[in-house]
Amino acid sequence: MTTPLNLLVAFPYMKPDVVEQIRKLRHARILVDSGAFTAWKAGKSVDLDEYCRFIEALGDLPWRYFMLDVVGDPAATMKNYEIMLNRGFNPIPIFTRGEDPSVLEDYYKTSDVVGVGGLVGTRGNRGFVKGIMEKVGKRKVHWLGFSSRPFIQYYKPYMCDSSSWVSSLRYGSLTIVGPRLSEVRVKRTDFDKIPSKEVFDLFRWYEEDIRKMTIRKEWSNSGVGDLCLEKIAAKSAVRRVIDIESIYGTKFFLAVVCVWQVRLMSWGHDFWNGIKRDHASSPHA
Repeated sequence: MTTPLNLLVAFPYMKPDVVEQIRKLRHARILVDSGAFTAWKAGKSVDLDEYCRFIEALGDLPWRYFMLDVVGDPAATMKNYEIMLNRGFNPIPIFTRGEDPSVLEDYYKTSDVVGVGGLVGTRGNRGFVKGIMEKVGKRKVHWLGFSSRPFIQYYKPYMCDSSSWVSSLRYGSLTIVGPRLSEVRVKRTDFDKIPSKEVFDLFRWYEEDIRKMTIRKEWSNSGVGDLCLEKIAAKSAVRRVIDIESIYGTKFFLAVVCVWQVRLMSWGHDFWNGIKRDHASSPHA
């Protein structure tokens, strides 16, 4: 059975071309986020009515979607959730770090799964996850932006998401996922000498030419997905999605923001599922 390609896309990035590309995907779960946190960081806000109308227009495209939370305002967040329910929507509610634990129980009265937010870039987030999981117990939960492997292994959450796959495109270092979630971390300077047999074996498994990694240009972020670094990053990210769900049962979602990232992830998913395309060496095919 094919493990679906799990993609998370925030509302502000769901431009018409992105939606069109997503509709072409095979075997995909699309999780829509309101983008409230992204908008808040930019000093903006997301309009609830606009978000609701957008979700409505998507029809059955999203597998699930989150409520529109209000950063730093639990009362407004709960009000938005109630409005969405009253309008006939079935969003995943978001319990944010700092809220009264009773709110978590309120959310579980109306939803089979609750998102836990306030975890990205905050001190003590691991301790908070441990504490909140004692209250969640065996119920379904989604960790927003938190995907620690040891935590997934121990708690086996229903869902989580991560955007860390793009970090290799920014910083020129790469964690390559091997069989059963083994990992090898490499950087550009590692290819100034002959790589280890472990690295050679991974590139053979990925069906990528390791010689390209000696070329400085191949360690760039082209913005189209044609370079070796981008291809390895995508294949590695998708391999993680497949194995996390296979081993732990957790649905691991990869955050994407534009057409070429959607296309690149689809190409990587096809690779692992043995789906051959014409000109399959290029994500543009």
